[in-house]
Order: sequence, then C-alpha cells, then structure tokens
Amino acid sequence: MNTFLRKINLIKDINIELQISKIDFIKKFRENVDESNLGFEPFEVFTSSKNEYKGTIENNGFELKKRRKIFDTNYSFAKATGQLVEETDQLIIKTEISGFQRKMLVFLGFFLLFYIIMFSSFLFSDTGNAPLFVLPFLVFHMAFMLGIPYLIMRRSVKRMVYDLERDFHYWVTKK
Repeated sequence: MNTFLRKINLIKDINIELQISKIDFIKKFRENVDESNLGFEPFEVFTSSKNEYKGTIENNGFELKKRRKIFDTNYSFAKATGQLVEETDQLIIKTEISGFQRKMLVFLGFFLLFYIIMFSSFLFSDTGNAPLFVLPFLVFHMAFMLGIPYLIMRRSVKRMVYDLERDFHYWVTKK
C-alpha cells in the first residue's frame, strides 16, 4: 500500500542535510516543537503557543505535525516521521511525510460502498425508468467526493515538505 501511496504523491521521502550536531538539533527541536502524542485533540485550535509544530523526539528519530490554528484554511493532514543520522560534521535527517491517515480508510470504504450500490441499482433496475442523466451525475459526484480529499492531502504533503526544509534550516541559523 505504501508503494501505491508514494506513486500518487501521498507519501514523500526527503533528506535534509544540516551543519549541526545531533545534540544541538534535538535541543533546537524541543525549543520549536510542543511536546504532544499527535493524537486527536478536539480543542487544539484554542490552545496558544508560539510554536508551529507539535510532536515528539527521541535520540534517533522524531514525529511531528503542524499545529492547527483557528480560521486557518491550510489543511494540515501531513505527518512527518524522521530519523537522525550524524555523519562527520553534519546531520542527515531522513524524513517520510505522509498525508494519508488510516482513518481515511473508513471514509473511502463508506463512499465506495455507496457508489457500488448506486451504480448497481441504476444498472440492474427492473423498471427501466431510470433517467439517463443519473449515470453521468453519479460519475461526476464520485469524482468530486473522492478527488477533493485526495487533492487536499497531496497539497498538505507538498506544503509540509517545503515548510520542514525551510524551518529546519531556520532553526539551525537562528541564534
């Protein structure tokens, strides 16, 4: 499944090289990321923090997400999971950014079941009185209901790639 998600750009791997030690990066990470287990927080938008991200970091890896803000139209579904590898005088951050969450399987399953029932009832109706505009409308409706979430998740991954590269370099250069 991960290979399919990589092909449709819902999972992306990036490597970021920084001129910093692992210990210093972990310290910078803890200054700029609020400690959180990344679970569902219904009132997250009402919390106040100067940090843009929430997540956890350990000695060799981290997980983080962008913090949701009130009235923010940038949907932040992407989650970054990374490994920290220190080589000579630089730190290599191997990161996997995933925009697809397992809870989306329920959404997809419900809609696919709905559309299978609708298409089969249209094709196998005994009365034959079903208007012909129903079939193109169903296809058009299915394209929007399944396509828009895909485009939002894909945009979230692209945005997270850009933001992580920019913010990691900013954390290292800022005093």
